[in-house]
This record gives sequence, C-alpha cells and structure tokens, in this order.
Amino acid sequence: MKPRKRASRERLPFEAVILDMDGVMVDSEHQWLRAEGPFLSRLIGRWGPEDHRHVVGLSVVDLYHRLVRAYGLKLGKADFLRRCEVLARQIYGRKVTLTPGLREFLSSYRRRRLPLALASSSPASWVAMVLDRFHLRRIFAAVVTGDDAPGRTKPAPDLYLLAATKLGIPPNRCLAVEDSAIGVRAARAAGMFCVGLRTGFNDEQNLGGADLEVRGFSGLLQAVSGLSLCQMSNIKT
Repeated sequence: MKPRKRASRERLPFEAVILDMDGVMVDSEHQWLRAEGPFLSRLIGRWGPEDHRHVVGLSVVDLYHRLVRAYGLKLGKADFLRRCEVLARQIYGRKVTLTPGLREFLSSYRRRRLPLALASSSPASWVAMVLDRFHLRRIFAAVVTGDDAPGRTKPAPDLYLLAATKLGIPPNRCLAVEDSAIGVRAARAAGMFCVGLRTGFNDEQNLGGADLEVRGFSGLLQAVSGLSLCQMSNIKT
C-alpha cells in the first residue's frame, strides 16, 4: 500500500494571517467606550466618543501618557494602571463577546494549515483572559502583546515584526487584520498587506491607509480568497 500523501497547503498570496485583538476578535473597544466615560470623566472632567476615537489602538501605557499630556491627568501611573486592570477584568472576563464570524474565519485558515498569530498592544494578562475564556489559545502559532515591546506598541511596527519573526515568515508575506487607524499604521509600517475590518463599532475610524477594507469576517473571507499575488505585492506606499 502506498503511503497517503499529506494534504498540500492551498496556494495563497500570503503565508500567514496576523490578527489584532481589541475590536477585531472581540467587541472590547465598544465595551471600553461604555466603561471609559464614567471612569475618565471622574479623573479628567470630561470624556466622550470623540476623545475615545483618538485613542483606539493605543496601549494602556500610551493612553496614560496621552491623558497626562493632553488632558492634564494628575493621577500617578501605577494607580492609573491598577484601576484600568480592575476595569479590564470586568470587560474581558465577563462582558466582551466574539466578533461574529471570527470562529468560522479561524477554522477556515486552520483547515488550510495557514499559521495564525495575534498581535495586540494590550497587556499579556488582558490577552490571556480572552484566549482562555473563549478557548482560543491553541489556535495561534504566535501571540505577541504590549508586554513584549514596552514603549514600542502600535502605531510602531514592532509587535507585527515580532509576530512575523516568531512565525518565521517574512513580513511582506503576512496579511494583517486591523480595525483602527493606529493599528493600520503599525501593520503598514511593518511592510504587511493590511485589511481594515469594519465591524459596526468602528465606523468613525479612518481605515483609508489599509490596502483593503471589508465589512465583517464574512466579507474578509470572500475578499481574501480573491486576492492575487500581484495585489499582495502592490502594497500601498
């Protein structure tokens, strides 16, 4: 009897998919917006959707520095981070839900034996809550968090470059999925083909810097399946 041939990987114009977490995998940006209003209003006097729009995609440490610089926040860094951690346990531990279509998207690329990675500016403890609560840890070949690149989170390209390094795949052969202008800048700076994902909660975000914009994971699956090597090579400059 001849040995069974191993299934060959489907020919695609990219070799890996790297996902952001907040706003892409879970509806945490929406949940943070609801929690931030009362929390930050008590600290700096005002906070609304327009303020939130400018910080989507920032790490919690970068958010702190922005609040100090732009809003005159007086609270110490350690105290601020401690209070954010309390909120995060409520948001990631109980409130967030998976973005519709995420599991189907992940399953589709696992069947194709395409490596999946996660690159998030959030702390490792916040990412762990999502991965463990929704049983997603085994899905990802690499997980990179804000703790892996202190001071160099998005919009810097470091998290994406580190994810590509962990996968052993050149950045220009990776497809990144982002939901914020800051995240798009990071993926593009890393030299990756970036897809801007519209989820219904991020319509105020300018995703014009992405190489491709889609609505929802069903739209992402359809659009990505039609990508050509020529399109992947013709990344925006």
